[in-house]
Amino acid sequence: MRPTRTKPAAWKKIVALVFLEGLFFLLLSYSRVQAEPVLFGIGAKTLGGRMLFADEVVYQDWRIQKHAVIGHYRLIGPHDKLHARGSLENCLETLEQIKIEKQLPPLSKEVVLVLHGLGAYRHFMNPLADYLAEEGHLEVVNVGYPSTMGNIGDHAQSLANVIRHLEGVEKINFVAHSMGNIVIRHCLKDLASLPAAEQPQVTYGRFVMLAPPNHGAQAADKFANHKLAQLLGGAAVKQLAPSQGWITLEPKLATPSFEFGILVGGTGDDEGYLEAVPGDDDMLLSVETSKLAGASDFVQVKGIHQTLPKEEQVQQYTLRFLQTGAFLPSGRRYPIAAK
Repeated sequence: MRPTRTKPAAWKKIVALVFLEGLFFLLLSYSRVQAEPVLFGIGAKTLGGRMLFADEVVYQDWRIQKHAVIGHYRLIGPHDKLHARGSLENCLETLEQIKIEKQLPPLSKEVVLVLHGLGAYRHFMNPLADYLAEEGHLEVVNVGYPSTMGNIGDHAQSLANVIRHLEGVEKINFVAHSMGNIVIRHCLKDLASLPAAEQPQVTYGRFVMLAPPNHGAQAADKFANHKLAQLLGGAAVKQLAPSQGWITLEPKLATPSFEFGILVGGTGDDEGYLEAVPGDDDMLLSVETSKLAGASDFVQVKGIHQTLPKEEQVQQYTLRFLQTGAFLPSGRRYPIAAK
């Protein structure tokens, strides 16, 4: 059955409702996390860094995180319990002691780095991360960052620090949802611009892009100048707006020089869910805006933007691409020709 087209007036109401719902959850999250640096003492369970903390070092279930506003560091362990706070050096020293005391095993030589999108946090990617670990027997590094605070360049810098501290890792694969793809592309460009001696001594395997705004997000144009959107969505909202910040952001993004595949949602026809978005769409991005020349494979599933990482078919396709370089069980690929 073909999906019912959304009328223009109804579309505006849907966008407004989605936007307001998003703002509500962001406000709820902020109200919960603002007190986190003050109320939680050593040994206490934290909220894991939702909204306010960027992962800077990840070692299995241990994370050194940096506060997005204050700039101080902390070390959290299994179940998000606080083990140290203060300087980066202090947290690194504590982590080294814990590695010895608990005889923590080394990281695998090959890992999959997973990254969430705007307005989410690392727990959102847990279903996909768990699937890759359990069904693919892959070591997954699920990274969190304060997506609604700072700009995409800031997030890319934190991600670069995570990569630098992946001790013993020789090969990195990537899986990202939505804006997380742009953070990774920014990070890759940043690292490639460094002198060879300063670049991480790793190779890159494959990269699965889930609903990436590879040419910006049209929805961001609608909200980029709204004060409330700027307050709760951060600088990234304007950066992703094609007519505004995207113009200066795009040159800072790398097109991966290694295998990458793009998986998008939508209705599968030329109409999509939203009449205001040209062509097919996933209820946020058009299919066309997700495409990137040079992709070694491209596939579309029926689904909406916000829930793609939780869909079983998406998880299966993601694992298959990481293992074989193709999304479909047949092994047939649908590449996007490089320009």
